Amino acid sequence: MPVDATIVSLDTVAARVGLSFHERIALRTQYLREWVAGGIMVLFILANALMLYAVYRLVWLDQSNLEAHLITPADRIISNQVIMALLGATAVQVGAIAAIIARYLFPGRQP
Repeated sequence: MPVDATIVSLDTVAARVGLSFHERIALRTQYLREWVAGGIMVLFILANALMLYAVYRLVWLDQSNLEAHLITPADRIISNQVIMALLGATAVQVGAIAAIIARYLFPGRQP
């Protein structure tokens, strides 16, 4: 019985599957990039939903304290400054997330 001494390389095995080794790595890299972008967006949505719930609870607490005459309207927890800070923080978050995703999905040229 003759022995077949063919050399097996990763490229030849990948060619039998239909894609070259480099194409398979490129597809896997694309999948990982999509997964990271999706994970960052889910994290962003959850963090903002939690923040909105906390603000809702504080507004509810303010309203119940006003109705019970425990505080005056000037003593509210959620004031104009708090709302402006939340708007500014949201703008910074959106910019940071967009920059992270853009830099990760579209890397610059290598020197």
